Amino acid sequence: MPDARTTPPPFTMPTVARVRAHYTPLCAAAAAQFGTGSLAGRLLLIDGLADEGDALLIAASIAGAASLVLETRTEAIRHCVRNGIVDFAVTALNEALRILKNEVRKKQPIAVLVELDAAPVLAEMVERGAQPDMLRWRAPEPVFNAHIDTMVARGARPLPGLLEAGPDPVRPDATSDVCWRAGAGGSSALRQLDLVAAQLLPHRDVERQNWIARAPRYLPRALRLERCVPMNEAEHSTFLEAVEERAQQGALAARVEIEISGEVRSFGQ
Repeated sequence: MPDARTTPPPFTMPTVARVRAHYTPLCAAAAAQFGTGSLAGRLLLIDGLADEGDALLIAASIAGAASLVLETRTEAIRHCVRNGIVDFAVTALNEALRILKNEVRKKQPIAVLVELDAAPVLAEMVERGAQPDMLRWRAPEPVFNAHIDTMVARGARPLPGLLEAGPDPVRPDATSDVCWRAGAGGSSALRQLDLVAAQLLPHRDVERQNWIARAPRYLPRALRLERCVPMNEAEHSTFLEAVEERAQQGALAARVEIEISGEVRSFGQ
């Protein structure tokens, strides 16, 4: 019988909030390093699914990146394939690079998992000049260091750390996460609220506008009935008023809940 003290916990789906915690610094890095609010056309290398690598993969797709993740643990791979976190799981670097090259050229998001040991993959990537634009690599083993150092010397940027809890530094006004949810069959109502939020937020705010537009497509199915967007007090007050007006008119397609700072309000049927 497995020892509970040594058996790693099973993989579980990340929350929408954890995906956003990775998404926000990715967008900030894109703006700071590439002069754009998106990672479209950029290649991201990730050193496995540990330490919220699954949430990072989802966030990277929403941010527009083409991602390559290296992973050999069977349970981790099953978790990502079963939940639609990766688009392809392959056992050859050639196949992974072929898929990624096409999507990078088209500036389309994609997540590809390679089920191979990291050392030979990194060596082959360096030899072939398969260069990531950004990477997350935490393993200190010397067998990896030389290859990672080469990639960094060639221009790969280390991923930024997660933002600490608190106001979003990109927006100086204090913000709160505004989350809207619906039960089964409520996707139409969520799209109505997405449109309301997109209309009231500044169009120049690429990070939040892209999140609203792309999250419904790239979040795994289990997370698609929830949205979570930081808004300041004026923004979330306007948002609540607009949703209340639609609810009173009977215009919402289904019943929805909106949560702000732990307070939940229901609207609609």
